[in-house]
Amino acid sequence: MNVSLVKAGLIGIAVALALVTVGYLTADAVSGPLLVTQPGGESVAEVVIGQALMFTVLGGGVGIGLALVAQRLGRPQATFVAVCAVGLVLYGIIPFTTAEETLTAIWLNVLHLAAAVPIVGLLSRQLPVERRATGRPLSATPSQENTL
Repeated sequence: MNVSLVKAGLIGIAVALALVTVGYLTADAVSGPLLVTQPGGESVAEVVIGQALMFTVLGGGVGIGLALVAQRLGRPQATFVAVCAVGLVLYGIIPFTTAEETLTAIWLNVLHLAAAVPIVGLLSRQLPVERRATGRPLSATPSQENTL
């Protein structure tokens, strides 16, 4: 397992948790509670900060897993960023189908971005641009070359 990759992911999760907390508190202060209707349900529920933080950690764990898989591919960095971008775009649709108000959907997408940017950014910086023909990844920076 690539320890530097996992460490970058954990740092990204910590930063994301801080950003999501600030974003959630700002959204709550500016527009009130974030109300959604669960798919297939009829009752309205409030998105609480605990849920936002839990899903941030869960998403960060998925990001670390994707990065660990991507490092074994031909173009790890590009593949990882592309998969994360597609996932984020697809997740951007969901708030508009469940939110009670458009402003809630916008805030939920802001929270998605606040969670994704530090995690994906730090993980992608640790991934090599290309893999060597021998199967060993090329380093993302010259200083990493000596650690392989």
